[in-house]
Amino acid sequence: NEWPYERSLSANLLYLTGLHINDINYTEVIKFEETLVSDYLRHIGEFWKYVTELCLLAGENGIEILG
Repeated sequence: NEWPYERSLSANLLYLTGLHINDINYTEVIKFEETLVSDYLRHIGEFWKYVTELCLLAGENGIEILG
């Protein structure tokens, strides 16, 4: 996790969606991060619901990220 916190969080969330960690590149992370920030600013409650559900569905790795 050498990226800043937001990028690292975005990369980890992408991983939890089912992408293989080696297939996640910087450009995808930036796009995903921009979408997350945009959604967060517009719909904070729905954003946290999505992140929480994604983390819980991912099991142990997701719970670690959520914590």
